[in-house]
Amino acid sequence: MKDNKPVRKLYVAYGSNLNIEQMKYRCPTAKLVGTGMAKDFELQFKGREGHAFATISPKEGAETPIAVWEIGKYDEVCLDRYEGYPNSYYKQDVPVEVDGKTFSAMAYIMNQRYEFGIPNPYYYATVNKGYKDCGLDTTYLEEAIAESSKQYYKLNAPRFYSELKEGEEEEYDEDDNIDEDDDIDEGDGEGWDYRM
Repeated sequence: MKDNKPVRKLYVAYGSNLNIEQMKYRCPTAKLVGTGMAKDFELQFKGREGHAFATISPKEGAETPIAVWEIGKYDEVCLDRYEGYPNSYYKQDVPVEVDGKTFSAMAYIMNQRYEFGIPNPYYYATVNKGYKDCGLDTTYLEEAIAESSKQYYKLNAPRFYSELKEGEEEEYDEDDNIDEDDDIDEGDGEGWDYRM
């Protein structure tokens, strides 16, 4: 007799998909299985300049806080779209430890061509809320942002410095200073490329 139960799989979240409200919206049939650690993986932020996103990378002795979700086929299709699979992220089974049990589950990992970067404030806030939703230690998140920022500036400082030396910097004009009386229109954020 054929089993007609829908196929479900385990998915490892370590970034914005820790955020329970976001996952409810994006993957309506997903169920949170538990939280734990991905051992020997380091949390990093990589991507385009000004738009870095979370990823994990193998590193002996490191660990990354994670949540494990049980997802259905439609949920996975939605995640594929969100993660930019297969162009931005690829899928890989990674070993995780949850409630003292070790098993493998599918994770999205950013393609190697992307360099270290700094996440925008909105994305950071989404991930930070996810950490709190899942009761995870935000120290790991703060350390990942600090290390990714350090790597970003280490990589890009020579380029910025050479641009300054070539005289490509804008001339400073005292008239550009903002007075206390100036009316600043911060806008409504429309048109910004914010990724949840």
